[in-house]
Amino acid sequence: MMMLSAGALGSSFAPRAGARASIRLRSANALRAFASGGDNARSALDESDVKGRFVRTPSLFRNKISKEEGERFPPARDRYHLYVSHACPWANRAAATMRLKKLQDVIGLSVVHPTWQKTCPGQDDHAGWIFKDPSDPPLTPLAGVGSIPCDGCIPDSVNGAKTIRELYELAAQNDLKAGRGDGNPGHKYSVPILWDKVEGTIVNNESEELLRMLNSEFTDFIEGDVPDVCPSGLVEEIEEVNSWVYDNINNGVYKCGFAKSQEAYDEAVEALYKHLDKAEEILSKQRFLCGEQLTEADIRLFMTLVRFDEVYVVYFKCNKKSITDYPNLRNYCRDLYQTPGIGESINMDHIKRHYYTSHPTLNSYAVVPTGPQVLKDLTAPHDRAAMSTTQMLNA
Repeated sequence: MMMLSAGALGSSFAPRAGARASIRLRSANALRAFASGGDNARSALDESDVKGRFVRTPSLFRNKISKEEGERFPPARDRYHLYVSHACPWANRAAATMRLKKLQDVIGLSVVHPTWQKTCPGQDDHAGWIFKDPSDPPLTPLAGVGSIPCDGCIPDSVNGAKTIRELYELAAQNDLKAGRGDGNPGHKYSVPILWDKVEGTIVNNESEELLRMLNSEFTDFIEGDVPDVCPSGLVEEIEEVNSWVYDNINNGVYKCGFAKSQEAYDEAVEALYKHLDKAEEILSKQRFLCGEQLTEADIRLFMTLVRFDEVYVVYFKCNKKSITDYPNLRNYCRDLYQTPGIGESINMDHIKRHYYTSHPTLNSYAVVPTGPQVLKDLTAPHDRAAMSTTQMLNA
């Protein structure tokens, strides 16, 4: 399946050739130069409490794009660049929203390789996201076996970075030079990232906030009709739904998969299925989570559901029920997948290759299962549109 276009990759905001050539050298030395230290670099597998519960680290860069006069980061064409992984549900929600809002020619795009690799060999053991070109040879997963092609990757045309880690280090250096921050890039190098080409820094790496910005702050550059996925009249309801979906479903599958004790797993899996049942019940009465209108709450839930049967049932031990066992959730997923902009953002090859090859402690031989072909099922007809008619008749 063809994925998102690269957008405005040849922007006038791109750094000069000489500056781009020196980025990798500066970035390679960044953690040595600042207090964070390479020994502290970590991934999601390292985030747990004393009882073995997975505890996600908050995002570090929390600036905003705003139309308000005098703001540091105003909306602009060709100024910003989005870095994503097709595999990551948090990044995937940002990429899907960018497509829904028809912003591919306003904001540039880079897509990392799905399988993690060492990001600074010789300095530390951190493994994370790296950039490759589709023409590059396949990569061997961390387990030392297997071969993962570079199909669907879009390299970093803005900074020439080889890893996502380099971008965090470069942003920290540039912020320090500008008198902002202490030069600490943090310890976790996640996607999505919205990058500002003017200041050479990360605007924001929190997907929840990026969705809001992509929805509302670039409207002057949009041509044609696009959905408003966070209408003012539904904000309170959207945020209420987001709170339980995030904690128990979006993050809940990770709490199951990364649990390091039976107690932590049992607690997480009970909460997960309690809230999947809750979503199933809601969707038995209305087309979307917040009524008859597609909202960001639906995009956020869908990105977990579309991965569920292919990955989480097996890999994260979420095997009490599959999404195909929930008639309303299954049809709802078909509805979302067939919505222009959302289905095109899903790359199941990247999704499966990432999860099954990036964590040797969970899958020692990096074997990727063949089934159950969820995307084929999601192209089947659904009856969700009739839910809106029923709601209007019952109103």
